[in-house]
Amino acid sequence: MPILHEKSQYLIARGRVYFDPYDASEQLTGEIDLGNCPGVALTIATEKAEHFSSQGGLREKDGAWVVQVDRTGTLNCDNFSPQNAALWLSGTHEVKSQAATPVTGEERKVLPGRQYQLGATAANPLGVRNVTDVTVTLKSGGTALVAGTDYNVDLATGRVQILAGGAIAVSTDVLFGYKPVAATYDAVKSGASAELTGALRIVSDNAAGGDRDWYLPKVTLTPNGDLPLIAEGTDVVAMEFGLEALKPANAEAIYCNGRPVAV
Repeated sequence: MPILHEKSQYLIARGRVYFDPYDASEQLTGEIDLGNCPGVALTIATEKAEHFSSQGGLREKDGAWVVQVDRTGTLNCDNFSPQNAALWLSGTHEVKSQAATPVTGEERKVLPGRQYQLGATAANPLGVRNVTDVTVTLKSGGTALVAGTDYNVDLATGRVQILAGGAIAVSTDVLFGYKPVAATYDAVKSGASAELTGALRIVSDNAAGGDRDWYLPKVTLTPNGDLPLIAEGTDVVAMEFGLEALKPANAEAIYCNGRPVAV
């Protein structure tokens, strides 16, 4: 009989990535589907302690022991959802509501040629968007300014431009009035934490090779690299995370299982 050679198994890796954040008590809270992640890679580096014999004229290594292993990597995600943006910013995502409550007498000191955001406060620095019925009135005397002559307005963004050459010639106190449209919207803000801790799961759907699912029960994700806010070109925005796989107290650092097949 001829010698039987091992059949090579080639792999073109594809799959879906899920991150399960820990809460303050290091309890898992439920997996987040990160969407399209075109790159997830692991890097393993080891450190050895070495011993050399001095019993002969030639110093020779007679022992080596692995004493440290680091499991790191990267995760790239181009699904720029509000939830993923909050992860990259180590912050929070919430759905806010904007009430259709008319606003009158929002006082601002304005200069000709400048633009102003309606509804901007310390609690809501981005202000309001999608407004109607915008008015601008001089605080002193109550004179109503004229749209298109004294000011322009962008209703979609809630921005008012004070026109040079209009009724306002110097720094002046005015009162803005407007009505926001009732709606909900996504809101993301950064946080103080520099990294995220949780579990990482990869459910494979490989282009070539058998599907193998990966599970890392304790990882830290650290935002890394650039996040283009404005860019020339057609490349989609991608977020990069540094990844470190840690060993939990009662588990292994990395698991990789194939799929059971009925016989």
